[in-house]
Amino acid sequence: MGFKISWLAFEALDKATLLDALGFHDTGASDEANEAPFSAAQLPNGWSIIWSNDFGWIETQSVKLPFPTKRTIACQLHEGLMFSAAHGAKDGIEMWSLSHDAQTDLHNLSMTGDLPATFPAIRDRLFEEQKAEDAGSAEVDFIFDIPIELAQSVTGFRHDLWEMDGRRPNWSVIEPKSPPRPQHSFFKWPFKRKGESR
Repeated sequence: MGFKISWLAFEALDKATLLDALGFHDTGASDEANEAPFSAAQLPNGWSIIWSNDFGWIETQSVKLPFPTKRTIACQLHEGLMFSAAHGAKDGIEMWSLSHDAQTDLHNLSMTGDLPATFPAIRDRLFEEQKAEDAGSAEVDFIFDIPIELAQSVTGFRHDLWEMDGRRPNWSVIEPKSPPRPQHSFFKWPFKRKGESR
């Protein structure tokens, strides 16, 4: 079935502060394989991250916290639809977004704002790999990885890697403190995904 997830990471913000600001309770139970609906970790490089096994969760989240923040990265991916997206914000203000939707076109890549400096090299390398793939069996969608790798280039985190710099994040199960209430999404989501099932 593949991954159908979303994750949200804040730079230089400790895990406990992030969970409290977003209304989560840390149960303390380990979740090494991210099997719970929500889990969280303090990454070795200082980023704090919340992982959701709900592909659409990130679409309801605001990253404007009650106190100043540095960089924020949101990432969403659905391997069944081959849809991926990454968004970047600074102190609650969206700075850029990047998405790929293979339902629209295999080479689809939509972007807004001032993308990180790592973007051109990631884009060029993966488009070259896609060009070579298209000349052969054309079974792999390399463009899908562009938003994911861009998010990784900022945070150091990638959903399908167990370790960061030789260290495994200490994931724990987290739960909402109260039933989630509908929120106005901070991020702009103009993307329409055909055939989506959650």
